[in-house]
Amino acid sequence: MKNSTNTDRFEAAADAVVAGDVDGLRALLLAAPSLVHQRSSREHHAMLLHYVGANGVEQERQRSPANAPEVARVLLASGAEPDARCDLYGGTTTLELLVSSQFPAEAGVQADLVEVLCRGGASAEGPDDDGSPLWTAITWGYTLAAERLARCGARIDNVVTAAVVGGLDAVKSYFSEDGRPLTPTRLRGERSFSHGRPCHLEHLVEYALIYAAHHGRTDVVEWLLKKAPDLSVKEPVYGGTASGMAAHAHPAAGRPNGNPHIVALIEQARRSRG
Repeated sequence: MKNSTNTDRFEAAADAVVAGDVDGLRALLLAAPSLVHQRSSREHHAMLLHYVGANGVEQERQRSPANAPEVARVLLASGAEPDARCDLYGGTTTLELLVSSQFPAEAGVQADLVEVLCRGGASAEGPDDDGSPLWTAITWGYTLAAERLARCGARIDNVVTAAVVGGLDAVKSYFSEDGRPLTPTRLRGERSFSHGRPCHLEHLVEYALIYAAHHGRTDVVEWLLKKAPDLSVKEPVYGGTASGMAAHAHPAAGRPNGNPHIVALIEQARRSRG
């Protein structure tokens, strides 16, 4: 009977999280403080904080209320573990779930939730210090979340992340004085970037162009095109070229038509090569 009661309370609390019922959630946590550490009996074994990510849990609970940041603050103040993993996608934190989810992005709360989680103790670098949250936001196309992660301390230490959130000067720092790219011997968080697929470091400039195009970084795209990148190169996650990723529609990230002006820039560069 006790286990049944605990399960019922957890289910009620999970409903309160996704509904934005802050008062109801506080009442449940006051009556049973251990709820914040309890895990779902479902196969994902998510904690209440994971439900803030609105990703991979029960379909009816994949939603983000307008006050989701306040919900997250309540859970963190009650002792929720900010970097705890659940059994989704091989073991994922709330931050990683959040920055790959369309629902908080569509609700306009994704970036604010990033900041709430980081201020509440979640590592902007991820628990393995491999930059996983930033790579996740970049490869899933969530520009505002990527920018907020950078503001919260995610390191910009390669030309790809620089192309998306570091700015043109940062991109230029990955080239020698004579204009040649500085190819590293390793890429921190490579597996997170490539989602475990083959990643070719000699194509980092092309990958930087591809993701700059995807995220609408026009100035970076214009500058990188002058470096004569191979426009046929495909990034490792989706197999997208620079032109294809620029054209990709991403309504949840505010790009319902992709970036047609960048597609035009790339096609102009392609034509100029003959």
